[in-house]
Amino acid sequence: MIEIGATIHLQLKNSSGFEHEEYKCRLVDRKGDKLIIDHPIHIETNKPGLFYIGTEFYGWFVGKDKAVYSFETKLEERRAENIPIFILQDPGKDKYSRIQRRNYVRVDTGVDVAVHSPEGVFEPFTTLSLDLSGGGIAISVPPGKNLPDQGEVICWFVLHMKSGEIFYIRATCKIIRVFQKLDETRERASLEFSSIHERDRQRVVRYCFERQALLHRKGL
Repeated sequence: MIEIGATIHLQLKNSSGFEHEEYKCRLVDRKGDKLIIDHPIHIETNKPGLFYIGTEFYGWFVGKDKAVYSFETKLEERRAENIPIFILQDPGKDKYSRIQRRNYVRVDTGVDVAVHSPEGVFEPFTTLSLDLSGGGIAISVPPGKNLPDQGEVICWFVLHMKSGEIFYIRATCKIIRVFQKLDETRERASLEFSSIHERDRQRVVRYCFERQALLHRKGL
């Protein structure tokens, strides 16, 4: 299920859920029900993590089918070989949860977005997102700007990560719906990613997990 060399994201687990400490590592080998990884590195500080045997994690990775899979695991052993390696428990394929595109974590967030028409149907404009997920984005349509009810648009948006990294994402999006809520003065548009580099989708998913953790910490 997890390919050798794949990146695995790990978050510390406790009784109340996420502790908001996220690490990334690489799968070096797999033996039976053991996942052998290199030293997990903290996403924000880039420092190696310090873990005791029995530490429990939530993990997730992107499979060969480009879907995101999540699972629960724990640290069973540490070894100092040519490189330090850590051995995680593999819960088994039946314990992996496949996150369908429509079930990607969706979070409320206002990131800067530039919207263009590949066919020149409307003038380009800039706006803010209303929410974001690995499967798509919802945007606010500024006054005086119009989007067609169907077709595709090209969106560029900016992600500011906890680590200080800044990613500029380009995605071709299918227009799903353009509408206006009764209590709002602006139209909003729901857009689905129809073409996005898988590396950028992973960055969006990571951003959403970080945002979700922040909102959870604030009690929102």
